[in-house]
Amino acid sequence: MKVTQDEVVDRQALLHVEVDDERLEAHLQRAYQKLVQRTTIPGFRKGKTPRRLFEQMVGRSVLVEEALETLVPDAVSAAIEQEEIDAYGTPRVNVVESEPVPKLDVTVPLRPSINVGDYAGLDLKEEPEEVTDERIDQAVEQAQLSLATWDPVERPVEIGDLTVLTVEGKAGDEEVLNGDNVEFILTADSQTPIPGFVEQIVGMETGQSREFSLDIAEDFPGEQVAGKTVDCKVELFEVKTHNVPEIDDDLARSVGQGYESLEEMRTGLRTQFEEAASAAARRQFQERILDALLETSEFEIPPLIVEHEAEHVLYDQQEALARYQVSMQDYMQDAGKSDDELLEEARESALTRLKRTLLIEEIAKIEEIEVTDEDLAAETETMLAAAGPKADRTQVESDEAQSSIRSMLLRRKSVERLAEIVKSKGRSSAKGSPATERVSADEERDEEADGESED
Repeated sequence: MKVTQDEVVDRQALLHVEVDDERLEAHLQRAYQKLVQRTTIPGFRKGKTPRRLFEQMVGRSVLVEEALETLVPDAVSAAIEQEEIDAYGTPRVNVVESEPVPKLDVTVPLRPSINVGDYAGLDLKEEPEEVTDERIDQAVEQAQLSLATWDPVERPVEIGDLTVLTVEGKAGDEEVLNGDNVEFILTADSQTPIPGFVEQIVGMETGQSREFSLDIAEDFPGEQVAGKTVDCKVELFEVKTHNVPEIDDDLARSVGQGYESLEEMRTGLRTQFEEAASAAARRQFQERILDALLETSEFEIPPLIVEHEAEHVLYDQQEALARYQVSMQDYMQDAGKSDDELLEEARESALTRLKRTLLIEEIAKIEEIEVTDEDLAAETETMLAAAGPKADRTQVESDEAQSSIRSMLLRRKSVERLAEIVKSKGRSSAKGSPATERVSADEERDEEADGESED
């Protein structure tokens, strides 16, 4: 097979491929065997027409067109192997000629190049949020409210009570209030459902009905009643008071977490919040490290890879919108975005995603990070345990799933290693890191060279 290669530009190789007769013939024969089974030729049963006659009847171009489906990927793969190209991603193929001999122009994205910034010298700190006494107080109060109950009482309605009532309200002939057996909590200075309504309910007793009229101000936001008189009729069925438990040891024992005292509950809450704050700070710290390295690292990424990743970004976006029953066209119209703007946003997002992936992969190589079979087995068991008794082990243990889990673990371990190095203040503390050892060795050579030049 004849292959010529242009000069590499933007880490993309352009190959001009001319398919050899032997390869073409093999795929033409395969195309004939496929087409002859579904084509009726007068005088022959399906599948029995000789190839020479079949080609005369349907035309060689039909056979070639069918052959290209398998010929193109085969020829492209062979050309890349022949030229010993380190391909990265899916090539783009343009069929320049189909006959008499297929000729292809193949754009092959090469493996991206990355020069990682000096992560050992980053001056960043992990800063967990402080857990204050006020936050503990709020959590205790939330637990207190969650255990509060609404209990029926036989007394006139007071502010703060929950009432069960039926209400009718008319502004002239127009019905503006209508509720049957509605639960309504009375709060001071409430404007709901209309100003003055709460004050008229206070003092009512179970089984009592009351009629009253309320004049609504012109500037009231409800257009239906603003500036009008609303005639109301209310019937009260039940009054409930809010019983809130005391904040004490009994409350702590009631929350169901095994606490025996209020002090133990506060200590437990503080531990939970501190662990959550530490985990959040760790994630933020790792993200800040990656963001800093994205700024200081140098990347050369083939445009074709970016285009392919942008397609994935748009697909993911479309899938996310579909879950909310929103079409991409409706989203673009609501957001006021054109096709070009949406595509540019997708490219920017794709480039960031690619850079992050490449950066983490390179860190794994530099730091010689590996995922062992034991790591993979442990993570698999953790995932199955989290999924519960109905987890499908066969899916998690499939080759594809295991490969995905291994990649995830490699990313996690790489980012965690980065955080360890930055935490330890780089060169002096991160001993054992191949990156820092190389930096130290380079510095020693520079110092020796300086000394020799002075001599």
